Amino acid sequence: MKKHLYAFLFVSVALLGGCSKSEPEPEPAEQVIGVYDISQIFESIKYADSPREQSDATIYPYKANDAAGVVYNVTAVCEVSKTSSNIVNLILYEKYTDPSGKVIKGASDPISGIELKKTDGSAGQFDMLDTGEKIGSIGNGNVTLESIISDKDSTGRAYTYTIRVTGKKAQ
Repeated sequence: MKKHLYAFLFVSVALLGGCSKSEPEPEPAEQVIGVYDISQIFESIKYADSPREQSDATIYPYKANDAAGVVYNVTAVCEVSKTSSNIVNLILYEKYTDPSGKVIKGASDPISGIELKKTDGSAGQFDMLDTGEKIGSIGNGNVTLESIISDKDSTGRAYTYTIRVTGKKAQ
């Protein structure tokens, strides 16, 4: 009987030892929080009655002069903070650094209550949803925001305005 008990314990320990513990995946918000350096902001406008599209891209960083001739290094930032396990807030702003190293934070553009939904087939990548509508993606060190608005101007002309922001997680 003792032999059977020892054999049973040996087999049980061997089976338990073969089981691997996998660490649980962190919450979506935990995977993406942090500061992202914006590399480009692209804007375009296309009127329905025009064959042309007007567009402009701002590449960061760049240098800008103020009225007094002071040269600033301009960068753009997106700060991502956690609200709950799959909800984040975003704050977009420009930073102006003068020659002495003093940093001036530009006006911020907060976007609250962004839901993160895992992208099918891509580990660590999430769609960002604002009231159920996709406004971009974030994960694996990258962020992309996109907004497309169709409206009419003051004269009644229909247009489509697109803005796209792209960046990478700061080191």
